[in-house]
Amino acid sequence: MPAPANDPLYIKNKEGYFIEIAKTIAMASTHPLAPGACVIVRDREIIGEGRSILTASRIEIDCLSAAIGASSKRGTPTVGASIYSTRYPFTTPVFQCYQMGITKIVVLAHEWEPLYKDEFRRAARLARELNISIETYFDTADERFDGSPQSSRENPFETDDYDPQHANEIPDEDGATI
Repeated sequence: MPAPANDPLYIKNKEGYFIEIAKTIAMASTHPLAPGACVIVRDREIIGEGRSILTASRIEIDCLSAAIGASSKRGTPTVGASIYSTRYPFTTPVFQCYQMGITKIVVLAHEWEPLYKDEFRRAARLARELNISIETYFDTADERFDGSPQSSRENPFETDDYDPQHANEIPDEDGATI
């Protein structure tokens, strides 16, 4: 999709861009078994970030809870925001998302951690009840779906063919310009 006219904040592959940022933040996670991180995004701007933490007293802090806390500490409203996470959420952060007005969670596709499978199922059930969309983002190509937008991507952030001089021209279906 070409960039819309007069939109300097346009991001071609928004999901890939924010998932890559979350993967970078996940490198600072202190959880030895299930490191993870997420970013809260509203209007293409990161308003909160969090990482999974395992404290010295063996208490787990989920990355979504940490990100919601970070955005709340700053006083940033989260209504209408989306979360891009490297881990599937637990039930408590899903409910926190509901209370904060977050209605979409994009999760990086990977194998579920075996210790948390039941918790993830409960979180998915709660998300359905609260009308929170949990979407999966696949960052690797799948040979079964050749021709899909995410298949055979070498550089997910390469520039598109947007030309601001011809932004007001709308190409017709037969190739003619209107």
